[in-house]
Amino acid sequence: MKKIKILGTIFVAFLILMVGCGGCSDPSPQTTRPKPKPMNIIVILDTSDRISNRENPIQIKRDIVIAKGITNLYYEHVLRQRGDWRNRIAFVVPPQFGAAKIPSEIVRQLEIWPTIADERAGRKRLDEMKKKLDDAIDELYQELGNTQAAFFTGSDIWSWFRDSAEVYLKPNARNYVICLSDGYLDFNRSIQIERPERTYISYREVAKLRETPNWKSKFHTEGHGLLGIEKDFSGYGVRFLMVEIKHRHMLDFEIVKEYWRTWLKSMGIADSQFLPTQDVPEIVIEKIKEFISTE
Repeated sequence: MKKIKILGTIFVAFLILMVGCGGCSDPSPQTTRPKPKPMNIIVILDTSDRISNRENPIQIKRDIVIAKGITNLYYEHVLRQRGDWRNRIAFVVPPQFGAAKIPSEIVRQLEIWPTIADERAGRKRLDEMKKKLDDAIDELYQELGNTQAAFFTGSDIWSWFRDSAEVYLKPNARNYVICLSDGYLDFNRSIQIERPERTYISYREVAKLRETPNWKSKFHTEGHGLLGIEKDFSGYGVRFLMVEIKHRHMLDFEIVKEYWRTWLKSMGIADSQFLPTQDVPEIVIEKIKEFISTE
């Protein structure tokens, strides 16, 4: 009887041991989640006559609110990523022929491209860089607000993509290009006649297509699209969003989208979205938040 009790005790102990060690199998190796790709935000500011006090006296205020809203979204993202300094943001101002250049001391502050030294400085440095960027946005639009209407000659976004886009795009990152524009790539008459054909989108061309039956078919068969720039950005996985698009006719919005969407696809940017002007800029900021929250 005593032997049976001993054997029973040993059996129970064995069961406890087996349960405790999960059948004594080798422990599964610990897996570490890979870091998400960093975010690289490029904001193109169309500073043509769409922001002139004569054409649209409230547009500068709207642009400032939206631009600073984007900066806040970047800042909050970095904090959520526990200070992942691989994330970048830059505001770019395509050139206007014949207009005064934006002072270089403002242009230099229109970005946060952190260095190792910045990362070592931590949160305080991030706060300083954000403040400098916000101040530079104010200074930029103050400068533009003092510009006479005649010097808003047309924002050359076409040439910016050809000559500068690759400088700002980042490999192995989530590249978001956000463009604040009315959607037209229009220039002063004296400048436009000197430009290569199909490097602009004039209101006159859009209005003509609007009156054309089967305009979309003829847009492609008759070669109305923007001239290609012989660049391929497909390796960067770029996502594009244009906001603040204005249109005098509902069909104009569709035509402007077709111009941009076709041209962007020609350079390997297949993911493009377009948002007309909203009642309040906060709606635009919320849309941008959704846009940069998805890969």
